[in-house]
Amino acid sequence: MLIMFYTTRVVLNVLGEEDFGTYNVVAGVVAMLAFLSGTMATASQRFFAVELGVENHTKLKQLFSINVLIFIGIALAICILTETIGLWYFRNIMKIPPDRFEAAAWVYQFAIFTFMVSIITTPYLAIITAREHMQAYAYISILEVIFKLAIVFVLIYFPIDKLKLYAVLLLVVQILISASYILYSTLKFPECKIKYYWDKTMFKEVFAFAGWSVFGALAMTIRSQGFNQLLNLFFGVFVNAARGLAFQVYSALNQFVHNFFTAIRPQIIKSYSVDNEDKSGEMMKLVFQSSKFCYYLLLVLSIPVLIETKAILEIWLTDVPEYTIIFTRLVIINAIVESLANPLIASIQATGKIKRYQLVTGSIILMNLPVSYLFLKWGFPPQTTMIIVIIITIIAHLCRIYFMKIMLKMNIFNYLKQVILPVSTVTVLAFALPLLYYCSFNPSFWRIVGVTAVTLISSALIIFYVGLTKSEREGLKMFVLKKIKRR
Repeated sequence: MLIMFYTTRVVLNVLGEEDFGTYNVVAGVVAMLAFLSGTMATASQRFFAVELGVENHTKLKQLFSINVLIFIGIALAICILTETIGLWYFRNIMKIPPDRFEAAAWVYQFAIFTFMVSIITTPYLAIITAREHMQAYAYISILEVIFKLAIVFVLIYFPIDKLKLYAVLLLVVQILISASYILYSTLKFPECKIKYYWDKTMFKEVFAFAGWSVFGALAMTIRSQGFNQLLNLFFGVFVNAARGLAFQVYSALNQFVHNFFTAIRPQIIKSYSVDNEDKSGEMMKLVFQSSKFCYYLLLVLSIPVLIETKAILEIWLTDVPEYTIIFTRLVIINAIVESLANPLIASIQATGKIKRYQLVTGSIILMNLPVSYLFLKWGFPPQTTMIIVIIITIIAHLCRIYFMKIMLKMNIFNYLKQVILPVSTVTVLAFALPLLYYCSFNPSFWRIVGVTAVTLISSALIIFYVGLTKSEREGLKMFVLKKIKRR
């Protein structure tokens, strides 16, 4: 996270606000198709985890081979889409400064290549997470940010078009990281030693699950990248730069939750496969606990940023683009609300019966774009789009709770009592002391340090005594004591 903040600041300074906004909006056209990769990755991990849960290694190897073929097909399909429809949109619809159109074309083409490489890597990353080899995942992720830090120094010292160079270097980094995942998986897991295998029934099973997931993933993509294009149409690349910076902060904070839940998702799916008769057992315990822990983790990280947004951005960026502060606060609030969703989504996906769920929640999320378009057409400011997102995120989560009840017999009262009530109470209490400290001192770097320290100490105590159950507190104590004894 620290490296990401530093590299973003330098990249913004080196590229300039206009080129930074151009990169975000142009690469966003390609990223709009990321839902295909993300959807298939979720499908792959789900099927891998189920077979690992029942220890069917023969079928696991067959599934992996089929998934590799599927992802190669997806990469080719995305190449065709982006070089036809996407290229037409880039040339005819997007608002790119005329003197930067050639550089933007470079960004577009290299973004396509970068994305294709990442797609082909997806089944290898899925098997690493399904097998819960989090150490490898962590080391390669650290390696990735180190490479991206190296990009910064290359940008500073090489006297050529910075925007073109940035796009090329990101492709090089993606190739190196993809090679790392593929090499590790091939050496470590027997199912990753590719042999051609094809089974029509198995292919249909995987693709049917992924197919219904595409609708929900497409809705999320339209919400994220669609807004980027919408803001570009109404306000131009400078607002895209502000939104891009806000989402850099969001991505850095949310990465903690993503990494935490990456380790939890396979456990939820495996517990479903071996606990099929009792959905109120180990699986529901994991769902409730991981919902709270995801929320608490993001909340503690977010409180200092929400309170000291202006000061942090001024230190980080020096010259803060207009709308960056309000965008940052709103995307973080939405991320906090969304952090409750991941365990529910994983549980529903574990059943494999996702048609109705995806149709309903996907339709709700799709409402973001038309509603936002109307408000922008009526003259509302750009931050209105994020307020709409937060409201619709809450509605979508209520629908997920309903589907958990009808598909997995989740007791809604227990969910409200064991998840919603404690996280709501912790949220109110956790803001109290940091806000009091904030109001007691003049703006300075040391006030940011103080707010952060007060947040960490007070939130830890509040979460421990208010946000956890007695058994969770005992479990945490035992975990800490075991770590101390080992040392």
